[in-house]
Amino acid sequence: MNAIIFHGTGPHASFDKFWYQPVADNLRASGIDAVVPELAKLDHEPLDDTLQEFEELGLHIGDDTILIGHSAAVSVILALLERINTPVKACYLMAGYCSPNGMAHSALKESYSWDRITANAGECFIFNSFNDPFKCNQDKGIELFNHLGGTLLLRNDGHFLKKQQPLLLKLIR
Repeated sequence: MNAIIFHGTGPHASFDKFWYQPVADNLRASGIDAVVPELAKLDHEPLDDTLQEFEELGLHIGDDTILIGHSAAVSVILALLERINTPVKACYLMAGYCSPNGMAHSALKESYSWDRITANAGECFIFNSFNDPFKCNQDKGIELFNHLGGTLLLRNDGHFLKKQQPLLLKLIR
């Protein structure tokens, strides 16, 4: 099994900041090949450019892949799921959204092919918070859940920026 962890944007764009690397390290320790590709311009360039940059990395995506995304990276994962031809094992979407949240986002599409995404997404776990300061709150989580199904986890964890994400790790294993 392999995991690809997509970091957020803005102050979250540093791929070694917050929980991305600790989660990847923990997954590798448990036998899962995990990477955190650095997409420095995620949500600061056109979405197609970010997807092209990701595709050029040549990372394996197949039925043994789990995709983990934080914040604006959830939009990138949704767009990626529209493009691929092989369903993934699971998606873990942290503080995500699929419609405007009051901020400018170049990674957010105007509309999505939800049938295609759900056909490729595998099992979905959606994490959102009641107290998210960036408006990636329970309403955005419910909206994702209504499109994707799966499991919706509503918490009081802000924007999921803590160094450790034990619930995420527990659900992956």
